[in-house]
Amino acid sequence: MTKLYKLILQSGPTAGTEFVLENPEIFLGRDVNNDITINDPEVSRRHARLIRQGENYIYEDLGSTNGSFILNQRLTTPVLLTPGTTITIGERVVIYYVVNAFDPSATVSSLRVSSASKPTPPPVPPIPLAPPIPPAVPPTPAYIPPAYIPPVPSYPPPPPSKTAPSPQAAHAPKPAKGLVILLIILGVILVFCVIPWIIVEVTNSYCSLFPGIFNAIQAGVCP
Repeated sequence: MTKLYKLILQSGPTAGTEFVLENPEIFLGRDVNNDITINDPEVSRRHARLIRQGENYIYEDLGSTNGSFILNQRLTTPVLLTPGTTITIGERVVIYYVVNAFDPSATVSSLRVSSASKPTPPPVPPIPLAPPIPPAVPPTPAYIPPAYIPPVPSYPPPPPSKTAPSPQAAHAPKPAKGLVILLIILGVILVFCVIPWIIVEVTNSYCSLFPGIFNAIQAGVCP
């Protein structure tokens, strides 16, 4: 029986991937030219080297930026790996070192370091789609009968009214009776007193008409 050496990626970009170790010297890093490629930003382009020594491999960190850790101790010198050793790269990439018995009569699919893909999970049956929801139909408003309005009775047209006097005519002032009487008296005085007096004055006929009156007032005025 021959031993089979593997690195199993427990956490990282392709967790569950297995890398078979066969060559006496194996380089690990982010660059695709390495024997083991781990495409993670915490892995340096050429991060570490594994060297076959006896029945196990020696792990050597090649001065990586984020370092390699075993039991929370950063590696500064090469370390001999034992079956079950866990190697942490940076903070989130964890590699598990495994040694299994290997039957040499079995066919090895690859003579170089190869990565075994994760087992294909069984297909998930499609989830049936829910039936489409019909659009909501607004409820029909209840019928409300119109309010009853009694008919308006028809009446014959009213007779034409007499023309009402205008407000100005209704409120026109009527001539006062006293004023009329006063005007009549003034007219009488004018006709019977003022006009005769003017005539007498103009003709100087006082003594001809009223000699006794003037002589009584002043003796010897009229001859």
